[in-house]
Amino acid sequence: MASQIIDNKIGKLLGSSGTAAGYFLMIAGAAATYFYNWTGLLLILPGIFIAFTYDGTRIDLRSQRIKNYSALFGIIKTGKWYPVSHFKRFSIYKSKRSYTTYSRANVPLTLKDSDIRLVLLDETGSLKITVNKYDSFEAAKKDMNELTKRLNLIELKEWIR
Repeated sequence: MASQIIDNKIGKLLGSSGTAAGYFLMIAGAAATYFYNWTGLLLILPGIFIAFTYDGTRIDLRSQRIKNYSALFGIIKTGKWYPVSHFKRFSIYKSKRSYTTYSRANVPLTLKDSDIRLVLLDETGSLKITVNKYDSFEAAKKDMNELTKRLNLIELKEWIR
């Protein structure tokens, strides 16, 4: 039997720069704990939080509900469940994100990320839940059609921008 819950990981809390900083804090905290004293553990906990916290979406096919969550420390998933009937349309759009980090010489290093996102919107557009991210528009459209069938969503409209 196929799984009744779809779990999509959307992205990290602070992007790749933040994740690298989290790993650095964990390593520095472990070294401080080993060489000095137990106060180095104060660096390990924030490092774990920064490195492993991510955002995602869970879709419960059996109960017809969806949840946008943040996985704190990569384990504790916090968020609110919404019935799928609350949403009135899909949207597919191109997301462009950039993360800027500055060196000690104040030289910026900007990492740019671009992907296609499939989101569910309520009637007013004020509530938006990202279902998943994709490399191509066609993959997002295919997944949208599959979700429409699996969740029996015949009244949903497609809205492309």
